[in-house]
Amino acid sequence: MWSDNRIGRRQVVTGLAGLGTALAAASASAQAGSDPHAGHVMNDAPPAPPLSGAHRAVIESTAACLAAGRVCLARCTDHFASGMKDMVDCQRAVMNMLAVVGAMADVAGYANAAAANVRSLAATCAAFCRSCADACEPHAARHEECRACRDACLDCAKACEALAA
Repeated sequence: MWSDNRIGRRQVVTGLAGLGTALAAASASAQAGSDPHAGHVMNDAPPAPPLSGAHRAVIESTAACLAAGRVCLARCTDHFASGMKDMVDCQRAVMNMLAVVGAMADVAGYANAAAANVRSLAATCAAFCRSCADACEPHAARHEECRACRDACLDCAKACEALAA
């Protein structure tokens, strides 16, 4: 009942030995060259231009805005969960601001998008930051988190407006 299609133990061992030899040779070949980019010709690629002051300001202000916004969102969520219904507008504004500012932070950090798209996104980001600052304003006197978020949003809006101009 044995079929002639079965692979014998000797064939398996021989195949594994051949595979091991091939892998060892490939590993030795890869380790022989110390430059992982050997063969890549980059002589004709221009260096990346330096970032403008406005671009750097957006990168820095979006990072600060995201940090303050996350703390504010956590505080809004706690207050809203405990029954403070007046936090709903603040919470929603922060959630939306975080999404847009996160996108702006990514695009600004990549520094490779078309200038017109960066300006458009920066203008949009500024608008979301100003909306968030407006929503945080009523709570800023009582809650440090809302005050910090408002201030960070206003700084980010100014930086984005400068880049959008």
